Amino acid sequence: MFFAHIRARNDKREMISTAEYIQLKAYARQDGLFFGILWIVTFACLVYSMQDPSLQLGFIIGAIATPFLAYYRLRHFRDKVLEGNISFRRAFAFIAFAMGYGSIIMAAATYIYFYFLDHGTFISVLQQSFSTPEVRESIKQAGVNIQEIEKQLQAMSQIRPIDFAFSVFSNGIISAFFMGAIIGFIGKRQTTTEQI
Repeated sequence: MFFAHIRARNDKREMISTAEYIQLKAYARQDGLFFGILWIVTFACLVYSMQDPSLQLGFIIGAIATPFLAYYRLRHFRDKVLEGNISFRRAFAFIAFAMGYGSIIMAAATYIYFYFLDHGTFISVLQQSFSTPEVRESIKQAGVNIQEIEKQLQAMSQIRPIDFAFSVFSNGIISAFFMGAIIGFIGKRQTTTEQI
């Protein structure tokens, strides 16, 4: 009896049409551009915060704001485009696609920055900041081995720009999957027939 109920419920599910899938990806691309620009500005704040520490606030705000803005964009898509009805699967797909597209843009910007603009400046500034006596002392107090950090910074200086870009892209895809699941669950709303 229980399984008959589940089968009847699953038979009511509708697959989204090709037009709806194209619509989802189109809106996700637009929001992916938004996320890409947000992350580029956030990355710029990180890079230039080494010269102007007040920009660290921009980096922190950009990093913390991402999930809230993702929910806001999902809610906009749900309420304005889908008339207030979205399944978990479609919400998950929307967030994952949007953040995936944003990750592509961010990876391209990372590659451009490290290949054309940086020329080792980022790593050298990190190495200089870790060489100051105050930072070394605070690292020792935290129980971290200074030689290990120096070894990691030396290894980072050998990384090619394409490797940085690939790392940013893969981290973005992984976080898109998890954020899509969480935000999709929070943002789903179904008032009519359940859609996949």
